[in-house]
Amino acid sequence: MRIQVSLKIKHLVSFQKHSQLLANGKWKQEAQRGVMAATKKVKTKVQRATFNQMGLLGGNYQSYVVRNTRAFSKPSELTGIIVANNKGAKVELYKGLRALSAKGRTAKKFNAGRSVDDAGFVRSGVWNAPRTFKRSFSASGVFFSLIPGGKTSSALPKAFWTYGKKAGQPRDTRGRFKSSQRPGYRVRRLFGPALGKEMQKDKALQTFQQEAPKELKLQVEKRIAKLVKF
Repeated sequence: MRIQVSLKIKHLVSFQKHSQLLANGKWKQEAQRGVMAATKKVKTKVQRATFNQMGLLGGNYQSYVVRNTRAFSKPSELTGIIVANNKGAKVELYKGLRALSAKGRTAKKFNAGRSVDDAGFVRSGVWNAPRTFKRSFSASGVFFSLIPGGKTSSALPKAFWTYGKKAGQPRDTRGRFKSSQRPGYRVRRLFGPALGKEMQKDKALQTFQQEAPKELKLQVEKRIAKLVKF
């Protein structure tokens, strides 16, 4: 009977090579690459979820959502971060935007139960749930809102005039109806929800929580596996 013992040197060389890679921090570089690959893939999924969640018009995915979102890394912490613009989005980006007639039935329906001070005349499909913004109005094709507090405006927009509807409506010296001139408000452009805040809630947040752990495990493990494969 003959017993033969053989030694495969290539396995020892491979082990030595990979041990050196682990010792010199190569593993951390590969792990960070995996973290960023996962971050980018999850970012795309979260962006799509946010786009649908906000009720944005078609055509605004690339120009608004993608353009205002970015991902970056912190190698020292093996971390990937997704950030987005926290300013309110222009109301023109949303579905179903239209101005309502102050005397129309739609305005009355959507303002039912609101005080005169909270009535609004701009409707939008934001969040895929049609609504009329409080204290909103349109002028020359531009959409605005009244913000309580701040410097008092000298003239209330015509949409908020209440002539013929309310006792005590102001009149000028010639007996004509004039603006109510509500005190304590300022006028500004009308905006919808902010992209950055939308990404932190509802379907967008659920998508992140579901996809991030899976993608992180997949992308990091396959890179580390290359370092320890004989």
